[in-house]
Formats: sequence, structure tokens, C-alpha cells
Amino acid sequence: MSGSGTRIEVRTARLRLVALDARLARLQLHDRDAFFTTLDARREPAWPPELKAFFSMDRALAALDGAPDEAGWHGWVFLMPVQGGPDRAVGAGGFHGAPGSGGTIEISYAMLPSFREQGLATEAVEGLLDWAFTHDDVTSVRARTPAHLAASRRVLEKTGFRQTGETCVDGEQVADYVRAAPQR
Repeated sequence: MSGSGTRIEVRTARLRLVALDARLARLQLHDRDAFFTTLDARREPAWPPELKAFFSMDRALAALDGAPDEAGWHGWVFLMPVQGGPDRAVGAGGFHGAPGSGGTIEISYAMLPSFREQGLATEAVEGLLDWAFTHDDVTSVRARTPAHLAASRRVLEKTGFRQTGETCVDGEQVADYVRAAPQR
């Protein structure tokens, strides 16, 4: 892991997770070639993954423009290193903002279709949780996923989340999950 003035990155067994700062968020929206070059990654024609309403690139950019010190609390890119070549961008996700007074944050994630069902989403979520739980002000992490997305629900369950209920959001059944921070 690295941070404080430099790019925030988390490494897992198979992934390199890179937190968006305002510059990366802007490039992702307005100059995809420069975005991938800056990440030392191959340009993915299908980028970004289907993120729906749970995460939006323009919302992350606006938040980071307004609070540059919140890098890490918004968007992340999930990269898979490739021996002898540029990394592959396989997914994205992150948090919906820095922890508030209650210490709860919300996480979301999405993978490009060709990288699903390989355990990469689980690995990425574990990496993001590890990073978040290094911050003492994080007491719990929420997640919401469409109730019909069994694979997304499995990711949450494998990473220690427990379902707290289901709600209807914009006409869609959504499963609500929570994971408490580990005892410190």
C-alpha cells in the first residue's frame, strides 16, 4: 500500500488496485487513452464496467475536485498485471465517500464481463476492505446489490458481509449487506 502525496495502490495476489485522484478521474472521463497510459494498462474497449447507479465516474470526479484529500474514498480501478506487457483493467469500484461521523462507508464494484467468475471481484473487495479498515474511523462497510445478482451476492458473502435485508430502490429489489470493522 502507498499513499500520502503519491498514488494510493493496494496489491493483492493477482491484482493492483489504484485509487482515483482528480487527475485520473478526469482522464477516465475525458481522455481514455491517457487514462490507460497513466495506469500503464492496455486500453480496454469495453471500459468502464457496467456500474449502474451505484458508482458514477462523474460523481467521483466532482467529489475529488472538491476534496482532493479524499483519494481512496471514491473510485478505484482494478488492474491485473500481465507478464511482459501492460496491465489489464478488469474492473472498478470503490467507496461512496469518506466515513462520516458514524464511521460507516459504502462499497460497490463491477467487473468487465470477460473477467467475471474468476474470483477477481472477491479479491478486489478484500483489498479495498483491507485498505479501508486501516483507517480507525471506519466502523462498518455497507453494500447494496440487485437481489437477482447471485454472483455479486456471493462476493459479499465470501468477503464477510452479512445480509441485513432487502429494499426496493427505483422499482428494483436490492439486497442490503453490512460488514463490521475487525476488532482493533
